[in-house]
Amino acid sequence: MKAKIKDLPPGVGVGKATSGRGKEYWRVRLGKRFTGGPVILKDFSKLEEARKWIFGDAQNEKATPGAIIDLKEKAGMVAFELSASQLHESAGALKELEKAGMTLTEAIRFAIRHAKPPAGILTVAQAIEEALAEKSRSKRPAYLADLGKRWRRFERWLPPEKRKAINGITGVDVRKFLNECKLKPVGERNMLRNLSVLFTWAVNQHHMAENPCLGMTVEESTVKKSAVRILSIEEARKLLHLAATGFKVEAEEQEKKSWREKFGAVSLTVPPMDMIPIVTVGCFGGVRPEESARMTWDMVDFKRKHIDLPAEITKDGDRRIVDMPDNLIEWLLACRKESGPLLPVNFRRKRWALCRTMGWQEWPDDILRHSYGSYHLAKHRNAALTAEQMGHKNARMLYAHYREVVKDADDITAYWNLLPSSTGEIVKFAA
Repeated sequence: MKAKIKDLPPGVGVGKATSGRGKEYWRVRLGKRFTGGPVILKDFSKLEEARKWIFGDAQNEKATPGAIIDLKEKAGMVAFELSASQLHESAGALKELEKAGMTLTEAIRFAIRHAKPPAGILTVAQAIEEALAEKSRSKRPAYLADLGKRWRRFERWLPPEKRKAINGITGVDVRKFLNECKLKPVGERNMLRNLSVLFTWAVNQHHMAENPCLGMTVEESTVKKSAVRILSIEEARKLLHLAATGFKVEAEEQEKKSWREKFGAVSLTVPPMDMIPIVTVGCFGGVRPEESARMTWDMVDFKRKHIDLPAEITKDGDRRIVDMPDNLIEWLLACRKESGPLLPVNFRRKRWALCRTMGWQEWPDDILRHSYGSYHLAKHRNAALTAEQMGHKNARMLYAHYREVVKDADDITAYWNLLPSSTGEIVKFAA
């Protein structure tokens, strides 16, 4: 074969040949001198294709780092143990890896580790269901419901291809999701923490190589935290009076259609004392809303004057004993039941009606518990005691939010004297 390409490396030849059917083609021969092993032959229909296979995609015929030359330079003689098709694929792969700043070995190790998890590939939906099923043995239903809600939101956001394998999700995916959620820093931090729970489970079960949330941070808010919203004495009196005496809310004319669709009625009635247990254990016991929603009357110990919250219903999973002040005891005695939940039927609807009657646009976040923390700290001046009663691990939260929110001594006294009797200026009930 007569060479038709300039500057061929030693051991490489290119020549024109004819097939048995008379069709002409170009054959490249990589001899032992070039490969260091077996002779390799590769045929091309055009001379330019043969040249590109040898040198790469250069604009002239001078030898430049390219396909076969580049492969030999980087992989040595061992590269020619590959088939011709493998050689061609390897040459293209090396170019792509060079752009990414990776070696072939690094790429292969990464692919093996991430693409083929030891326990097999799970779709994101399968991972969610299996993780929730496992955690249901030790976690509270409310916590599991919150996890499931957040995880499924992430699953719905993912492109269809990404949903097919949880091991294919990267930190870039998680960051993009968080950015598009447009959450406040605290919300973004909570979302990141909950997603990390799912990925940690997948890693521990050998369905993915690493948690894509590791090392990811959330930018701290530059907005200065303000004091929490608490009940004024006037608001507390009004709230307790409404909950104690009961009330009815009527829809305005323009609201009647939406009320019928939402409530099936154009008026809402809250019976006397129906909301008192939930309101008062928040105001005077500092019980969290999600804890009071799971409370039952057997947890209220009138003899020992405390509320015994079992670990199954507390936020941190630890049993908590809450001392009952005298006014809380009187309120609960006024509506005491032998058994059953403290939460009334249709609680959310009734709370909405109470909120509207109070003149609030929406129910202030944790206003009952925040009021308890502020007035309790103001009365006892003992941060450790208040933190213990509220279920905080330390007093940092108190000093961040509650310190000096209540300063008027008369307000402090009045708050703890709000009673279901004529002396408390609320309303008189028979115990």
